[in-house]
Amino acid sequence: MTRNARSWWWVKEKKMMALVFITITMMFQLQTKACVETERMGLLQLKSYFENLIINAGEEDEEEESILKSWSHRKSDCCRWDRVKCSDAIGGHIVVLSLNEFMPYTDLDRPLNLSLLHSFPQLQTLEFSRNGFSHLFDLIHGHKSLERLEKLRTLDFYGNRLNNSALPFLSAARSLRTLVLSDNLLEGVLFPPNAGLINFRELEVLDLSSNNINDFQAGDGLRTIKLKTLDLSDNDFSDTARLKGLEHLVELKVLILADNQLNLSRSIEVLKDLPKLQELDLSGNEFTDLDSLGVVFPISLQVLNLGSNQLSLTLKGYSKLCKLMYLREMDLSRNALTSLPYCLGNLTRLRTLELSDNQLNGNLSSFVFGLPSALEYLSLLGNNFNGSFWFNSLANQTRLTVFRLSSKVGMIQAQTESSWVPLFQLKMMTLHNVIIGNTIPEFLVHQHELCYIDMSYSQLTGAFPTWLVQNNTRLQIILLNNNLLTELQLPRLVHGLQVLDISSNRIYDSFPQDIGVVFPHMRYMKFASNHLHGTIPFSIGEMKSLEFLDVSSNGLFGHLPKTFLSACHSLKVLKLSNNQFQGEIFPEHANLTDLAWLLVDGNNFTGGLGNGLLNSKNLALLDISDNGFSGTLPLWFGRMSSLWYLYMKGNQLKGPFPRQLQNLQLNVLDISDNSFSGSIPGNVDFPSLRELRLHNNEFAGSIPDTLFKAAGLKVLDLRNNNFSGKILNSIGKRSSSSLHVLLLRNNSLQSHIPEEICQLSQVGLLDLSHNKFKGAIPSCLGNMSFGGVRYDSFVFTTFYSVKVSFLQNWAYTSVLNLDDGVSNGYQLKPETIVDFLTKSRYEAYQGDILRYMYGLDLSSNQLSGKIPVEIGDLVNIRSLNLSSNHLTGSIPDSISKLKDLESLDLSNNKLDGNIPPQLTDLSGLGYFNVSCNNLSGEIPFKGHLVTFDKRSYIGNAHLCGLPTNKSCNPTSAPEPSASKQAKEEEKEGDDVIDMVWFYWTCVAVYISTSLALSAFLCIDSRWSREWFYRVDLFVHHLQCFKGRFVFN
Repeated sequence: MTRNARSWWWVKEKKMMALVFITITMMFQLQTKACVETERMGLLQLKSYFENLIINAGEEDEEEESILKSWSHRKSDCCRWDRVKCSDAIGGHIVVLSLNEFMPYTDLDRPLNLSLLHSFPQLQTLEFSRNGFSHLFDLIHGHKSLERLEKLRTLDFYGNRLNNSALPFLSAARSLRTLVLSDNLLEGVLFPPNAGLINFRELEVLDLSSNNINDFQAGDGLRTIKLKTLDLSDNDFSDTARLKGLEHLVELKVLILADNQLNLSRSIEVLKDLPKLQELDLSGNEFTDLDSLGVVFPISLQVLNLGSNQLSLTLKGYSKLCKLMYLREMDLSRNALTSLPYCLGNLTRLRTLELSDNQLNGNLSSFVFGLPSALEYLSLLGNNFNGSFWFNSLANQTRLTVFRLSSKVGMIQAQTESSWVPLFQLKMMTLHNVIIGNTIPEFLVHQHELCYIDMSYSQLTGAFPTWLVQNNTRLQIILLNNNLLTELQLPRLVHGLQVLDISSNRIYDSFPQDIGVVFPHMRYMKFASNHLHGTIPFSIGEMKSLEFLDVSSNGLFGHLPKTFLSACHSLKVLKLSNNQFQGEIFPEHANLTDLAWLLVDGNNFTGGLGNGLLNSKNLALLDISDNGFSGTLPLWFGRMSSLWYLYMKGNQLKGPFPRQLQNLQLNVLDISDNSFSGSIPGNVDFPSLRELRLHNNEFAGSIPDTLFKAAGLKVLDLRNNNFSGKILNSIGKRSSSSLHVLLLRNNSLQSHIPEEICQLSQVGLLDLSHNKFKGAIPSCLGNMSFGGVRYDSFVFTTFYSVKVSFLQNWAYTSVLNLDDGVSNGYQLKPETIVDFLTKSRYEAYQGDILRYMYGLDLSSNQLSGKIPVEIGDLVNIRSLNLSSNHLTGSIPDSISKLKDLESLDLSNNKLDGNIPPQLTDLSGLGYFNVSCNNLSGEIPFKGHLVTFDKRSYIGNAHLCGLPTNKSCNPTSAPEPSASKQAKEEEKEGDDVIDMVWFYWTCVAVYISTSLALSAFLCIDSRWSREWFYRVDLFVHHLQCFKGRFVFN
């Protein structure tokens, strides 16, 4: 064997040996990482137990196969199972079980058998949040069950339904470092002496937030535990609490008492005895006296959160706070503070100061100038500042990264300052209602690290500040909406800007053609409410990350570019409303696969709907209202399975009711103001529907029963169609009790108003006018809601939204839960709007106004009988219209109980009797009409009724008094003397015509005239011959006309 051959053989042997060694090592590692068999079997037992819990809850068909799929006999290595983590030591013991929210939440009894956990002796972290466990048990070891888990460090039961009975079990886990019991059903006094808190010798973090605890009570034994963080937020602590024993937690550094009902400082006097307390959160309580509150704060505090209270100043003002020399972060936002805390300049360590949403006023520049130079975060949003502000008052700041300023009652005038170079570099700046005009603050020229800038509502004029974008290469967000900008100029170089909002300005330019090239990373772009013209540029197709585009309310026209429709795959929201776009919407090449919202209402789109919409499988909201779309709705519409909101009003669509829409889980369907016709299928079913609007179409036939069986239906509008037949045969026990608005105006519905309508107990707006209803008004209407059951704030709001995350690459670091002011593009669905006739005109109600509007309109029918006195039980109603019927009887006095009534119309009926004087107490009436009835007596012209003129009363012949000119008590003349009476009778006799004599005179004149005419015609003269000639000529013409008529 040659030397080279031997060398090659030796190298080959070494490679083989190394390969064998690596293989053996890997096999050994694989073997050592495999879980312990007893623990694997323990996991399978645990899974079987959970499956039985689900079966007992009646959800086995839906959920049994979906939980813990990887936990299987076929997979031997449980360390590779989901939600399981093993240690790296030999033997592969399980150290983490993460079983958060793996079972469907239930309100049924769901116990947890702790003995099943004994198979995992090395367990360190156990997470059971959001599973609905109601109590703990161990039939063998009882309360001492968790003692067997000697390595357990973290136990998380957040979001279950555990009550105080769980505490003895938990206190046996003596090795715990972190215990989370937030959002459970704990109540009463926290850990009384016999409850075992003293057993948690090693516990450092205890989270008991979102329970029903109202006090804390413990003994001296607490001095031996190491608790450093205690969260008692969102409980029931009030002024009756004394927090007895809390002072024994001598190692406590973080205490959270936010969102309780604490009001007086004596309730928390114990805080001053906590020598190591560094972070204190008292936000969301009811404290009012800042001075007395300052006495209880220990000098060791570094972070103090007093936000969302009702704090105001006393004579000593901020003096106590300004003695907390170690304070680094302080939040006083959302209070009622009025004076600026000038003494805060003494807190040299202060780096975060949040003063937003108060009523602060005063010399703003002087206050800012005196603040500590180490300040990093300063927020003064939403205060009552007025007057001037000099930006060079920030000249002393050396570390400032966030500056936020706005006024909610006036405007702050920014002053042009002398040239100065700041020592800080801002990351975020917000200026709202700060008048800047055409001069942007000069110190911004020296800023090169801005990530976020918001100068909305600042009366900026001129051109878009291109230099601001060019100088800050890291700028991600720029918000300049609601200003007076007139030109849109783009930077010359490509920039990484992600968010641009210049909406509500006065920009008259065309849409920049190269905008997609300059801003290729754009994610959110809002140009709405300007005067942009031209077409959407092709370059927008380069914005591959674009998620939100709003160019609504401009003068844009033309077709949508193909590059845009086919390349912007990330687009979630597209708003093109109120422009002049035309052509087909979404042809086949459209490929916006992530689109969730599409609003193209108020344009000139025509033709049918392109099936390119099918590529937008996540489309949840589609608004094509007020265009020129025609034809029938395509059948493929039924395949848009994600669609929740469909608005198609104001087009030229026709055909039968689109049955294919039943396949969708629609919340809102509006196809009003079209030409749909025919009857609505009797089996129509929209189980998820909240609003159905079919008004102003040509639908006919009866109203299907199933429309009233949708459990969540809130608004049903069928006005101005041709529906006929009896009304609401379907209303009964299975009908929608949640219906709030029912509008059936101007149809051909007939027969009586059924008493079953009263089962719609939550109706607030009911319009049955302009139909053919007969009979009496059901007295049970007084049992209906019309405001008796207040709508909650969610009735007309659905919280489906589209969220576009902003500012992902930077955030200010703070212990406080600061609102950084960065909008996330949170888009709620369009508000519900309801038109209702009141005060003799249509009003549009939406938002909170709609929630407080209640009205009943039965006008223009054929109703008869009396107005039921029970109508007075609708004490919250604001509009009542019973006009143009055949109602009789008197106006019931009970109407005077309708204290919120704003519009009352009883005109054009057959009502009689007096107008009840009690109606004068209806101080809210803005419209009152009882004209064209048979009312009588004196008008009660006092109180609030003096605001109405005689038009409210015309057509009542027997009404008198103001505001008519008819007197109710005409004064009679005194009895005249005999001689005077004789003269008056003689005078009256001279004025009276003798009718007999008048008749005889008329007969004599007629006879005389006839005789004179006959004698005249008998004399042969030129006049008599002319007379007979004219008569003969007339007879001749009549005969000619008769001959032609017969011949024809």
